[in-house]
This record gives sequence, structure tokens and C-alpha cells, in this order.
Amino acid sequence: MSLLSKVSDQIKGLPRAPQPAIPARELWVTFIATMIGLGITGAMAYKWSCPMLAGPFGSTATIIYGAYKAPLAQPRNILLGHFLSALMGVAVYDFFGTTWWSIALGVALATIFMAATYSMHPPAGATAYVAVLTGGLGQGYSFIINPILIGVFILTLVAVIVNKAGKRDYPVSWW
Repeated sequence: MSLLSKVSDQIKGLPRAPQPAIPARELWVTFIATMIGLGITGAMAYKWSCPMLAGPFGSTATIIYGAYKAPLAQPRNILLGHFLSALMGVAVYDFFGTTWWSIALGVALATIFMAATYSMHPPAGATAYVAVLTGGLGQGYSFIINPILIGVFILTLVAVIVNKAGKRDYPVSWW
């Protein structure tokens, strides 16, 4: 028996995740929503010469289109989480500039503010990271509105429209 066969057998013998199989229809709705949401925001990011937003927005898309019932995927968490993270990131940059510790401080403050406001959205931590690293893409506080809030509003709007069209229950709660 080859090494590859042994490894394959070992992998097949591992316990499965405690979740049911995902129907093909669900996968198609997730695929379509992700393509539309990231297609629009990706095109905007390249138009504005800020492809770094692919990280935070790509992570948000994975959660809101693929795990749409999760508390972290609800509109409050998406919109408020990214807003607070962008605000913390730009404010930290404004006071301390970009250093290894200011990036950590920006993400830490964003995490604390999201936790305190019950708006935890893990991809928003990357928004704070990008804000401190780039000084809000050189835009300062306007970075919060454009591209962050505009981008996450588009992602959320696409989630609502495509999930409703696909007969999926999203959002579970608005605010």
C-alpha cells in the first residue's frame, strides 16, 4: 500500500464535522451572492486603487453568504463592526502613525469596542489593520465612509437580496 493510500485512508477515518451535508441549492445561492457582492466591491476597490480591502471584504463575504444564520453575519455586526474598526484604526494611525504596536493597538481597540457594543464581526479586525497600516488609504477619517461603509453596505444589501431570492432566512435579526 502506498503512502498516499495510507494517508487517504487515515483522512477518511477521521470523524466528520457535526453538521449536515449542505444541499447543492444552498451552495449555488452562496456562490451567486459571493460573486455579485465581491464583484461589485472588488471592482470598486480596484477603481479606487485599494485592493487591500479584498481581505476584510472577502472574509465578510464568506461569513454573510456562507454562514448567513450566524450571529456574526447579521447586519448590525457587519455595519457596526466595520464602522468601529475603521474608526479605531484611523484614530490610532492619527495619533501614533504606523508601527507594529499601533497596528496591534488598532485591532485590539476595535475588538474591545465591537465586544462592548455586541457587534463582533471578525473580518472587521482586518479593516482596523488596513486603516492603521495605510492611514485609511491616505484618506484619513473619510476612509470610514468611503470605501468601508459603502463597501459593507453593498455586501449586506446583496446578502439581503440574494438570500431572499434564494428563499433563505436572512437576516435573522436586523439590529
